[in-house]
Amino acid sequence: MTIFEPGVQYKDLNGGVHADRDDTQNATDYLRKHHNIPQGHFVFGIQVYSSVHNVRDNTLSVRFLHSNVAGYENIQQKMAAEGAELTLNELEIDMSYNEFFGLFKRFSLTLSPNGLLEGKSYKTV
Repeated sequence: MTIFEPGVQYKDLNGGVHADRDDTQNATDYLRKHHNIPQGHFVFGIQVYSSVHNVRDNTLSVRFLHSNVAGYENIQQKMAAEGAELTLNELEIDMSYNEFFGLFKRFSLTLSPNGLLEGKSYKTV
């Protein structure tokens, strides 16, 4: 079993991400169009990884986790029914920054040492 969580070597910075789907193309649409995932499949999760090698090439390593939801009304129902036996298809590709961030209307990322600022109030000067 694999746990869905971020992972880097030293984990010096922790934070969070929020994103709004684009109105014209989301991750599922992108995979159907460019990587031929089946019609009934939907993206359940996205993992993004960047290293010095990716930066040199202006790319991100992106792992899409997708599955068929046939027999269920939605993704949540499938996850609840399958529980620990949830099985997902994995597709890992390198994407340009523009290509990846183009999947979102808005994308916001926060990082701080050991996540110390996450959810905290502050004033700026």
